[in-house]
Amino acid sequence: MTKTPLMLRAAKDFAALQHSDRSRSDRLLVARFVSNGLDRTRFGISTGRRVGGAVVRNRIRRRVREGLRALVPRFVPGWDVLLVVRPASSTASQAELAQALERLLHKGGALQGEGIPR
Repeated sequence: MTKTPLMLRAAKDFAALQHSDRSRSDRLLVARFVSNGLDRTRFGISTGRRVGGAVVRNRIRRRVREGLRALVPRFVPGWDVLLVVRPASSTASQAELAQALERLLHKGGALQGEGIPR
């Protein structure tokens, strides 16, 4: 059974990430990074109404969590990461979303091992 990533739920954690100086972006996602001083990496997912209706937003969140689940063994501990979903994600395939997720986390330093160059 695959471990699930720890998710951020508190408003104060999201507020700290919103004003982060360290971010990486892609046409599908924006990733914001803040060091948390813990022995684990935690994630938050933000999907605005521009992305689509509630069904579309929830589907994208599930797909992003699935992509994170596949990367759990490669997380570098000590980060809080906010993933902001862009409207283009609603039409992207799961493979494209997973590739963008891996690329952004690797560029931001929250993922170890072989990354996707670009």
